[in-house]
Amino acid sequence: MRPLPLAIATRCLNQPLKPALVLAAQFGAAGVQLDVRNELKPDELSATGRRELLHRLEEMRLSIASLDFPLRRGLLDPDRLDARISALKQAMDFASLLRCRVVTVRLGRLPGENEGTKDLPLAVLSDLAGHGNHVGVTLALGPGGESPTPLLELLRQVVAGPLGINFDPASVVSAGRSPTETAPEWGTSLSHVMVRDATREGDGTSTEVPVGRGEVPWQELLAVIYELNYRGWFCVDRTQGEDRPGDAARAVQYLRSLELG
Repeated sequence: MRPLPLAIATRCLNQPLKPALVLAAQFGAAGVQLDVRNELKPDELSATGRRELLHRLEEMRLSIASLDFPLRRGLLDPDRLDARISALKQAMDFASLLRCRVVTVRLGRLPGENEGTKDLPLAVLSDLAGHGNHVGVTLALGPGGESPTPLLELLRQVVAGPLGINFDPASVVSAGRSPTETAPEWGTSLSHVMVRDATREGDGTSTEVPVGRGEVPWQELLAVIYELNYRGWFCVDRTQGEDRPGDAARAVQYLRSLELG
């Protein structure tokens, strides 16, 4: 197995950005994911600030693996949709300036046939793909854990530019599906992979747990993803727990141990 390109989402390190970058490097990550709505806002960083950030990252031998654009609502929710799309395009522009080629965003569910918005998903995604093509950035959509088929059918209709999938095994487990069976369904659409784990109870509820302690069969999953000729980042994130930084560090160590196994 070739070396894993591992990144850490700095938001899970419970530190301001500068010390979070130091921690990520100390934990053995080669890259970081930055939150562009809460950690590093495009309109709050000058050209000089961007140069200083990139210089600092270079000194630490870190790359920006991706920028994340977190949403409270799904991407296609009609409420304030125009403002959401405009802000997302600004984040994509910002990524390009930071030499980052992937922006992740939660897609949410696709509208149903009877919701009066049949043409909306294709129009929105085509618009974003075209913008990404212009600035050299791929938008990686975070689906739920449901079947990939409807979204894949939609992505095949988007011809304006690249779109990809931000694959989150924990979400797949939470939906009661198998990560090792679901990843090949996405195929070459994978453009970013989250490193999170989860367990699912008999009543259908799920809980995020430290990587290696849940139901994601990591060694098998990594082999499956590599068979898809995936060349992107694996990004460690921890959204729950009392020791999120420690869990992130241990996740990096755990995946490195699988490389040696």
